[in-house]
Amino acid sequence: MNAPRLPARPALRGLLFFLTFGLVLSLWAPSADAVDNTLVSSTPADGSTVDSFSGPILLTFRNPLGPDNDVTMTCNSVAMSLGDPALQADGVTLSIPMAAGAPKGSCTIAWLVTDVNLQPAGSGTVPFNVANDPVIVDTTAPASTTTLVPGATTTSTTPPNTVPPGGVGGGKSTASTEGPLGLFRLVSNFALAVLFGSLVVIVVAWPEGVEYVLTVRFLRTAWILAAVSSYLFAGAVGAQVTGGGLGSALSPGSLVDLLDTGHGKAALLRLVFVLASGYVVSQPERAIDPASQLQALIPPGIAVVTMAFSRPEFGFIDYAAGTVHALGMSVWVGGLVLLTRVVLAGPGEEDLVHAVRGFSRIATPALIATVASGAIQFVRLDKGALGTAHGFLMIVKVLFVSGMVFVGVATRQFISHRMTRVETMSAPLAMRLRRALGIEAGIGVVVIMLTAWLLALTPPGLGTAESNLDLGQNYLFENTSINFAVSVSFSETIGPNDVRIEVISVPVTGIDGLAIDFIPPGTSSVNGLTIHDIGLTKPGVAVLEKNDGFSLLAAGTWTIVVRIGGTVVQSQDVLVESG
Repeated sequence: MNAPRLPARPALRGLLFFLTFGLVLSLWAPSADAVDNTLVSSTPADGSTVDSFSGPILLTFRNPLGPDNDVTMTCNSVAMSLGDPALQADGVTLSIPMAAGAPKGSCTIAWLVTDVNLQPAGSGTVPFNVANDPVIVDTTAPASTTTLVPGATTTSTTPPNTVPPGGVGGGKSTASTEGPLGLFRLVSNFALAVLFGSLVVIVVAWPEGVEYVLTVRFLRTAWILAAVSSYLFAGAVGAQVTGGGLGSALSPGSLVDLLDTGHGKAALLRLVFVLASGYVVSQPERAIDPASQLQALIPPGIAVVTMAFSRPEFGFIDYAAGTVHALGMSVWVGGLVLLTRVVLAGPGEEDLVHAVRGFSRIATPALIATVASGAIQFVRLDKGALGTAHGFLMIVKVLFVSGMVFVGVATRQFISHRMTRVETMSAPLAMRLRRALGIEAGIGVVVIMLTAWLLALTPPGLGTAESNLDLGQNYLFENTSINFAVSVSFSETIGPNDVRIEVISVPVTGIDGLAIDFIPPGTSSVNGLTIHDIGLTKPGVAVLEKNDGFSLLAAGTWTIVVRIGGTVVQSQDVLVESG
């Protein structure tokens, strides 16, 4: 090769910059000011009049709070029994359960809070009025059941730590798959595809490539990007599994939480085999040495296969199709990136021509495998329901893949006709090929982005098998005055829970804004949860699986509250055991 290779790759540096930026953004949080805190909003609202009120009290402040806070309430000058304030996931909201409903009359909530350094951060009061006495609980009803005034309204807002359902209907992404998780998955998938596809091209068509400094630097950059992004991806999956924060999930000791779910194990396995791929990256010549070739290619190959295990709902056929799809896509896209960024970086000797010809030969079967396995996934995942968000995005992906195939076929025809008559890579030929293959690779990057997006959505063709759910007792919540009834069941243990929600009957006017609050025991300091955006407007079933991120983090008596918009239907106390 006559011309020197470029020492750096701007595209990979850019990806590394955005990855680092996403991590810093996800971990950064403003510090509390060393001044008295300010109450921003409350439930009940300051000076408001409510029909009835049975809690929970919600107080939202301007600055982050410490763990030591005190809230009391008096009604008609009589102290009310309250549970301990629980700091919510946003760090600025306190949730305080009530032992009984507030009586008719004037009430005052008094608060005294600390800052994150456990220093006093102010105090204040929230006066409000209650128009009606609470309904006395029927003594024949279960002791753990409290019936609220039918149709009673509350001004409570949704607690900050919320989980939308993803098991029914298709097209809804869980809160846990938003933000950093999607970014880290995207970069990890891309870097893995580049690493594995490049090694395959080197082994099959360009063994001379390991002699170039530029190739070694390229492989090491791809490996570093894959290792960092896979570690961050594993941490984000861990945060999804436990319901905790990303910062704590990135601790190496927290990776053990990934063993609780199938897709968590796949994320951990990916990280292990990406790190093991350092064996070949440290000495790329191991990939072309028959004595070490198998050990060199197996780790990155298995890391790529883990992409197929990102959905816990899959069956054997889906995993098999996903495996073929991941391997075919990696060879196709990864080989393209190697050619455009390394092989065709400038003119050179006949080995560059052989590399292009060799890639052209393996690209065709890789393309066929990618398209065929993608078609199988398309049929099985969407089953003709293309009106969902997942179906629409799948159509967009098919269009981009079709464009990629069109460009690829045209490029392969050019290579088969033109490259058979040349022995060296001239500068004009390298530039022409780099432009054509670069367009194909660019479309491939978009396809990988769409694939990562699709993994954040629930396909309509993969409904949840309820027989496989780990559920406890079925709890009925109803309001006979409006003919509304819903049953809720969940695993009732610490950690990830399956949840089944069934709307049994609805009012003639329908329902809007169905939400279910899980309020933690008053003696705990863990966050509460709310399942919202359930999407059931008529009788039907919605399901959350353990891997969807719904996790209860304390044993004891949890209060389950069913709401329709701002109207509380009923609440019940449920004992959550340690497992």
